[in-house]
Amino acid sequence: MRSTRGIAALAAIGGLAAALLAGCGQTAGNPSSGPSGAAPSTHQVTDYSGARVTVPDTVTRVADSWPAHNEMVQMLGGGGKIVATVLKPSSVPWLYTIDPSLSQAQTVFTSTTANLGKLVQTRPDVLFTESSDQMAAKTSELRIPTVQLDFKTYDGLKQVVTTTADVLGPAAQAQAERYNSYLDNVLKTTTAVTSKIPEDDKPSVLHIYSLNPLVVDGTGSIIDEWIKDAGGRNAAQIPGRTQPVSIEQVVKWNPDVVILASSAFEANDTGPQTVAKLTADPAWRQVAAVHNQRVVINPTGGWHWDRYGIEEALQIQWAAKTLHPELFPNLDLVAQTKNFYSQFLHYQLTDDQAKRILAGQNPA
Repeated sequence: MRSTRGIAALAAIGGLAAALLAGCGQTAGNPSSGPSGAAPSTHQVTDYSGARVTVPDTVTRVADSWPAHNEMVQMLGGGGKIVATVLKPSSVPWLYTIDPSLSQAQTVFTSTTANLGKLVQTRPDVLFTESSDQMAAKTSELRIPTVQLDFKTYDGLKQVVTTTADVLGPAAQAQAERYNSYLDNVLKTTTAVTSKIPEDDKPSVLHIYSLNPLVVDGTGSIIDEWIKDAGGRNAAQIPGRTQPVSIEQVVKWNPDVVILASSAFEANDTGPQTVAKLTADPAWRQVAAVHNQRVVINPTGGWHWDRYGIEEALQIQWAAKTLHPELFPNLDLVAQTKNFYSQFLHYQLTDDQAKRILAGQNPA
């Protein structure tokens, strides 16, 4: 999930990192000079916080503490360069299937902590992190160039893609341009259809992040954006993403469609098992979407399609087809998914793999 990390253990392990630095007598990243003794060439990028960050012109080792961003690095050709990550194979099995080299990266971050000792040992040239992290203050002491990133809209997503590519180099920049053009085209072609739908004909949609506790996504979020662009109305008329609500409030909203994020699955339940439990619950049966069997499972691939990642470009198409199948009769989601993974994630999906992703299922 896209999380806000208060790096609680930074102070406790900062001394270890400092000791490591003192012991090696150089920056936490690669040595500051080549065989000739000349300093490596660098350039500056402006990150989300407005800071000008100096990064090497040639980046070969990447640390990434933002879960969703690891897939973006993979798209931009840097997947094999990730040496420190927040991910594990169990958290994003499709991404580890797409890029097996990610298994060689050290998991040095969690949602709340960072092992700075291990981070230093991975010698990253650059660290990507969310703007909400408290990482930058500590990594500046380690002399690891830290690029803070964030977005809340499609335009913001494109800017993060561009900034990341500016760090990774010319090949990444060309891929970034291709992705941003693809996203623009998806938005243009989808909204050309959905913008003509009368407001009263747009179904109300509730996107559920968690069932226990009950947490939904409200307005002012990218979830709200793709619901609208897909021809729906966000049933959760409360501001912000991941907002706790009561079942009584959901009954009052009475959404026409309920979309379950994979994070809503309880314990080891599958998507269909989660839907079955919802359907059997007397309180939930009062909701139109449940009564009318319009509870659907959101796709999950290298990252969650619905949440702050590059697969938002697929999410828009899936949501539009799900809400208005009669308006998109020629939209082949299996073909679109396979094309996206080939073009942007450098992986050839089979039909079965694409169908599993669309069904919110893990690799077989």
